[in-house]
Amino acid sequence: MSEERKKVLQRFEDRLAQLEALRHEKPARWKVFHLHNALNALEDDHSVADMHLDEFDRHALEQEYPELEADRVPTVEEIRSRFDMIAGGML
Repeated sequence: MSEERKKVLQRFEDRLAQLEALRHEKPARWKVFHLHNALNALEDDHSVADMHLDEFDRHALEQEYPELEADRVPTVEEIRSRFDMIAGGML
């Protein structure tokens, strides 16, 4: 097994343990979603699994690296405002 694959497997195991520890607090749905996607990719492509684990870790990374703010998901209000501005002349 390659070293990269071992690292991804260890990363996955660490994140799974985090969610298991939160079992009674009901972990965030998006964390479960990204961990599930990582699991689906793990057998065939560990680099894709690693990408999903990056998404799992994104919240903690955003706090450590504020420049990731550019990658943040807009609020529903921001989406509505932008849509209204774009569609205003078309509707």
